[in-house]
Amino acid sequence: MTSDEIQKQIDECDYWDAKVSRLECKYFSDEIELAYEHNNDEIIYGFFGCYKSEFNHVKDYDKLRPVRDMTYPQMPYHLHNVEVGKQTENGINFYTFKINMFPLYLEIWCKNIVIKKEAQIM
Repeated sequence: MTSDEIQKQIDECDYWDAKVSRLECKYFSDEIELAYEHNNDEIIYGFFGCYKSEFNHVKDYDKLRPVRDMTYPQMPYHLHNVEVGKQTENGINFYTFKINMFPLYLEIWCKNIVIKKEAQIM
């Protein structure tokens, strides 16, 4: 799949200003999962074979309390922009993702991404 095809698939999920419900790193950041709510569904981006994962929180943004103590409505993270690219280093191809979910910015380089939609249980 090309980076343009991935970008189109992401854009079709209507992520703009969607509230992020989950961000998890697994297996020493080899797998990263980002989820957000859209209508009555949860959209999940699964990044696999990650080689770069940078999480930069705006330092002068006061969280007021630890995120683990926040209720879901108190969490400040919303998706504002997702840029998909492709990078080759030492002959190895990576998909690149720059994600603005102010006050947190992500940059992820990975070998594969899976985008899925799951119905939420009401």
